Amino acid sequence: MDIKKETMSNTPFISEEIVLYLYWIEERERIRLKKEDAEADPPWTEDEIFKKFKFCQVFREDDRTTRWFAAHIRRPLSAEPEVAMATIIFRFFNLIETGRTLLDHNLHLEWDREKAIEEISKQPKWVTGAYIVKTPNRMNKVKGVAECVSHIWSKREQLLAALERMTTLEEAWSFLMQYPYIGPFVSYEIVTDLRHTYLLNEATDIRTWGNPGPGAMRGLNRLTGRPLDFTRKTHDWHTEMRILYDICQEELTVPGMTTDSPYYRMPFEMREVEGGLCEFDKYSRIYKGEGRTRSVYDYSNREMPLIEDLHKGESKWVNSNNT
Repeated sequence: MDIKKETMSNTPFISEEIVLYLYWIEERERIRLKKEDAEADPPWTEDEIFKKFKFCQVFREDDRTTRWFAAHIRRPLSAEPEVAMATIIFRFFNLIETGRTLLDHNLHLEWDREKAIEEISKQPKWVTGAYIVKTPNRMNKVKGVAECVSHIWSKREQLLAALERMTTLEEAWSFLMQYPYIGPFVSYEIVTDLRHTYLLNEATDIRTWGNPGPGAMRGLNRLTGRPLDFTRKTHDWHTEMRILYDICQEELTVPGMTTDSPYYRMPFEMREVEGGLCEFDKYSRIYKGEGRTRSVYDYSNREMPLIEDLHKGESKWVNSNNT
């Protein structure tokens, strides 16, 4: 990939690293296109790293759990006040199987702590393995999450009133963290979903703000040549992400990623920049022989969700909880 010289002028980034970052985005999206649109057989790429290791989707809206949640809960409620608590409840668990239980017993709309504990406890797994869900000590995870949700549920009217006044993602993200056990990561997940509802779909910072977590910081460190463990909170991470967003808008060429493409599906936003930085860091770590990731493909297991496509929000494959 050749990058226009003017694109890199007055940026803090190393050209070779930007090329690798853009390559990760485009090749990962090409893989999705081959898997879903063409329904081709694996491995969908000649890249040995992509053949062996799993990476998150380029678009957060394409991840398996988000697709299920959007189809069954978020979109049906997107114009309704109930979408705020339904989103918070689901993202505390962040598991499709638990989402089905919530729907079956209407718990996403009429929360009942004891009923939730009773029904969700029947499942072999209760919460996501994609990120750590913190809950009160000396409780198992389902009881701990139920306790957290119940606390927020008791304040749901005040929460909704506050969210309806907010005009930025960042403001909503900061606000949600006042509730016990909603940290920066979970708050970011909730806000990213609410961005697609009446509450935040007109937020003024959709293309200018993201929450740079540790993985995104490492990705930016790679792009700038800083030490990988640099994590100073006062550093202007957001300006670097905004510059990177502009580069992506200028340089990405995969069909469907630009608004003038006949294959265009959804906007490439700051959430994609932030998430892509984290995955780029993983890819670069392997590419440079510095380490590896835990998630690998097993093509011999035909029960694995090798095809990402969902039919009406449900997986074509047996295990629908993988991303």
